[in-house]
Amino acid sequence: MTVFRTGLIALCATMGAGAALAADIPPATAPAYTPAPNPYDVVIEIGAGALVKPAYEGAGVNVVQPFPIVTLHYLAIPGFAPISNNRFDQGFAFSPSFRYIQKRKASDYSQLAGLNDVDATFEAGGKFSYTFGAVRPWAAIRQGFGGSDGFSGELGLDFIWRPDPVTEITVGPRASFASKDYMQTYFGVTAAEAARSPLLAAYSAGGGFKGVGGELNARYEVSPEWAVIGKVTYEKLIGDAADSPIVQYGDANQWTAQIGLSYKLGLNVFGR
Repeated sequence: MTVFRTGLIALCATMGAGAALAADIPPATAPAYTPAPNPYDVVIEIGAGALVKPAYEGAGVNVVQPFPIVTLHYLAIPGFAPISNNRFDQGFAFSPSFRYIQKRKASDYSQLAGLNDVDATFEAGGKFSYTFGAVRPWAAIRQGFGGSDGFSGELGLDFIWRPDPVTEITVGPRASFASKDYMQTYFGVTAAEAARSPLLAAYSAGGGFKGVGGELNARYEVSPEWAVIGKVTYEKLIGDAADSPIVQYGDANQWTAQIGLSYKLGLNVFGR
């Protein structure tokens, strides 16, 4: 908890600071450079990989499934300041944040017997970060559409290590939070559901911090366009999430691991 507390203090102390946005496609030759004008309107990274994750939030069983990689690195719309997610940039940066939560079908898991199904949810929002040296505090928040119409997000602190020009490793603490609507959707049990369930008692979940943990990311650039990306995340559910009967019959310790291959490309979509 000392590392987590230190991370949150650093996050709060730095997120108010600001600096000019910079943008360019990261070169594969050196981590320190002077950016040149970006020749593209859009720089996007796309790919796919394999993911091991809990079957649902609070589950005690994992599933293996494919996952897409879609990262916006640069966007320049005429008349607006460019959006940059260049990992070599120092100072303030903004990037979109998206998450897709699959449908939770109660009949697939005996622990969820009696609960209503939860439709798939798509979350959209933004991520704000501030990089100084090898440290990057950040915050992300997203609004849900579909199975849950609440919001959720994360606070994080990355410590960045680049052993060579084409390799980047980041590690740091994380904390997740969510609104009451989100928490009730995924951790709550209504009276009607409890009456149908052989295991779960009625439970009302409130909003607030949902979990704490850490994340390790690794990236190796095979070429300026192609990269291998890996991530391992641990989250310990806390508060109303941990107290949910859904989690009591599952597991508060949530592990996720993924590995994938991505391709970066630039596009001119505004006729430059």
